[in-house]
Order: sequence, then structure tokens, then C-alpha cells
Amino acid sequence: ACNNVAQGGATFAAMLTTRDSKLKSIGVSSGLSALLGITEPAMFGVNLRLKYPFYAAMLGSAVGGAYAAFTKILNVAPGPAGITGFVTMKSGSIIDFLIAVLLSVIVSFILTLVFAKSKRFNRVDQ
Repeated sequence: ACNNVAQGGATFAAMLTTRDSKLKSIGVSSGLSALLGITEPAMFGVNLRLKYPFYAAMLGSAVGGAYAAFTKILNVAPGPAGITGFVTMKSGSIIDFLIAVLLSVIVSFILTLVFAKSKRFNRVDQ
């Protein structure tokens, strides 16, 4: 779930930093679908195309996943990915799950903004 929402957060940040109107329109729908668990449009349509959002999403996912492992989040069954994954969490793990998801989104969003401002990444759209 952390990867899904991290891809969504990075897509929203990339959408804010790009000047390409086509990428902006793709970013809205694919970012929302990534938050709900379907990452392919966000990954292949925006994040891999620009590269730096994908790197930010990997780091955001790592932070959220590390928090999830540290707090020993447990689920009772495999289920939906993304924000809706809380329905399969054990009752004592729901808050920690939501914190892990929030960490993933925030870290990937902020890192995408930072990477967009960095001169190290040559942006395709400008």
C-alpha cells in the first residue's frame, strides 16, 4: 500500500511542477487511481517519463514501509492496496497503517518538489 500512495503523491507533485498540459491532465486521474491502488497509469504515464518522481516515490515508499515494519502492522487477509487497504488491517494496526500511508504520500510529494527544483535532473518538459 505504501508504494501505491507514494506513486500517487509523486504524480500530484509532478503535475504541479510540469508545464506540459497533457501531463497535467494525465496526472490528476492517474494520481487519484494510484491513491486507490492502481499505480500503472501514474507510474508509466507520468513518473517514469519524468524519472525524478519515480525516484521520489521509491524513497517515500521506503519511509512508509520502514514505519510499517517498525510498528509491526498486521493484516488479517490480503486485500486492496492504497488507502482502502485499512479494511484488511487488524484493529490495533489501523492507525499505524494510516500513518505509514500518510508518510509515504508526504515524503514522495515533498521529494518530487525538491527534485523538480534541482538542476541535477534534466526535465523533459521544459
